[in-house]
Amino acid sequence: MSSTDPPRRDPLPRSSSFTNIMTLPSLDRYSEDWAGALTLLDVIETFFDSRLDLFNRRIKAQSSKLKSRAVELLPKGLRTPGGGGSTILYVDEEVDDDREKGKDRERDSVGEKYRREVEREVERIKVKLAAKVTHLSSSWRSAQVVRTKDKISFLFGVMSLAFTCLLYGMRPDYMPLAYTVQSALYLPLRFYTYKRKAWHYFLFGGLCYFVNVLDLLWIWVFPSSTTLFICCYLLTLGPIASAIITWRNSLVFHSLDKIISIFIHIYPPMVLSVIRHNYPNAEERYPGLRDVDNYKWYTMILLSGVPYILWQAAYYKFISLDRKSKIESGQRQNSFQYLLNDKRGPIGKALRGIRPEHRELWFIFCQLIYSIIFMIPPATLFIHSSRASSAFLIIIFAVSAWNGASFYVEVFGRKFERELEKLRKEMELASATGTSTSSIASNSTPHSPSTFTEGEPEPDSGEGQRRDFHSNSSNESVYESDQGRPAKGLDDSPLILPSTATQQARDMEASEYTLDKAVEEVNRGEKEGKKDI
Repeated sequence: MSSTDPPRRDPLPRSSSFTNIMTLPSLDRYSEDWAGALTLLDVIETFFDSRLDLFNRRIKAQSSKLKSRAVELLPKGLRTPGGGGSTILYVDEEVDDDREKGKDRERDSVGEKYRREVEREVERIKVKLAAKVTHLSSSWRSAQVVRTKDKISFLFGVMSLAFTCLLYGMRPDYMPLAYTVQSALYLPLRFYTYKRKAWHYFLFGGLCYFVNVLDLLWIWVFPSSTTLFICCYLLTLGPIASAIITWRNSLVFHSLDKIISIFIHIYPPMVLSVIRHNYPNAEERYPGLRDVDNYKWYTMILLSGVPYILWQAAYYKFISLDRKSKIESGQRQNSFQYLLNDKRGPIGKALRGIRPEHRELWFIFCQLIYSIIFMIPPATLFIHSSRASSAFLIIIFAVSAWNGASFYVEVFGRKFERELEKLRKEMELASATGTSTSSIASNSTPHSPSTFTEGEPEPDSGEGQRRDFHSNSSNESVYESDQGRPAKGLDDSPLILPSTATQQARDMEASEYTLDKAVEEVNRGEKEGKKDI
C-alpha cells in the first residue's frame, strides 16, 4: 500500500447486525460514513414488513374462508347427478387442454343422461297425475249415482211408512194387500242382490224369509187353517220381531238394503196383529181365527216348533252338509260362518270356545232355545190382547228408529267424515304432484344458471372455474307437500337430492381467491419490492 492511498478501514464483521451497528461506540466510529446507509435500511425494513404483513393477513383470511367453506359443504352430502357421492371441484388453471376437453365431454354426457332421467320422471309424474284426476272424476260420478239411489230409496221408504200409517188407521183391511205387494217387490230384489254377491245362503239360513213365505201362504192360500195361523203368529211376533232388538235392525230410509230388512221383520207382525185384533169381520175373511182361543200356550209353542224344526233340518241337510265344501273354501258364506268369524260379537266368542266338530250343532240348539223363549210372550199375551200387541209393535218400531238415528249420527257421520278426509288427501296429493311437475319441467336442464340474491356479487366466471350440479330448491315441492309429508310414489325419484338448503347455489360457487392466486400475488409483491430497492 502506497503512502498516497487513503488508509483502509477494516470490513464490517460478518457477525455484525443491526444491534452491533446501533451500539454507541460503533455509531461514534461510523457516524459519518454509514448515516445514509442506515436510513436506506430503515426504509426497506418498513416497506417489506408492511407488505409481508398485508399479504400474510390476506393469505390467512382466504385460508380461513376456504376451510370454513369446505366444512360447510362436505357434511351436506352434495351429489353429482349420477349419485357418486361428495364432490368438490377446485380451480386448476394449469390443466392441459386435452384433459379439459375430456372432462368437458364427460360432463356433457352426464348432463345429457341426467336430462333424460328428468324428462322420464316428468312424464311419469304427468301420467300419475292424469290417473289420479281420472280416479277422482270416476269416484265423483260413482258417488253421484249412489246419492241418486239413496234419494230414491229414501223417498220410497218414507212414502211406504206414511202409506202404512194411513192404511192402519183408515182401511186396516187393505193391510194384507199392501204387505203382499211390497213383498212381491222386496223379496225378489233381495234374492237378486244376495245372489249377485254370493250371499244367497243367508236367504236359506234366515228364518225370517221362511216365515214371510208362511204368512203369505196363510193369508192367500190357507186362511181357514188355525194351526198354520198359530204357527205364523208365534214365529212372526216371536223370533222375527225380536230380531229387530237382537240384531239391531235400523230404520234407515236412504239404504234400500236396510229398508228391506226392516220391512221383513216389522211388517209381518203388524199385518198379523191387524188381522187378529183390528180387521173388520176377520173371522169371515179368515175362518182359522175362530178356534184360536181353544189352544193352550204351550200347545201353541209345540205346534210352532214343528215348522221351525222342518226348516232347520232342511237347511242343515242341503246347505251345511251338501254345500260344506263351498262354505269351507270360502266360495259361499252362511250365517253360522259369519257369526263364527265375528271376533267382537258374543256369539262368535262363545262358538270359538266349543270344539270345532260340535260348534254348528250347538249353534242350531241355541237357535231353537232362543226361538222358544221369544215365542212365549205371543203365545201367552199378544195373541189375546190388542193393547199388549200394539205396545210391543210400538217398542220394536221405536228400537228400529233409535238404531237408525244412531246410524245417521254416528256410523254414517263417521263414514262420511272418512270419505271427505280421503278425498281431501287425494286432492292435496294431486295438487302437490301438479306443483312438483311444473317446477321440475321449468328446472329440467342441469346446466341452468344459478340464482343469486339481490346485492350479492356474481362469482367470477374466469377460465378454469366450474360448478357442481346442484339441486334446486324447487325439488322440495316434489318430496314434500304442504303438510311436510312425503308425496306417495316419489320416494324413488332420481329428481330428489338430499340437500334442501335454499342457499346451496351460493354455497357451491367458486371462491373469489384461491390459494394459487394468493401465492402468485405474494410473489408479485416481493418482486415489486425488490425493484423498489
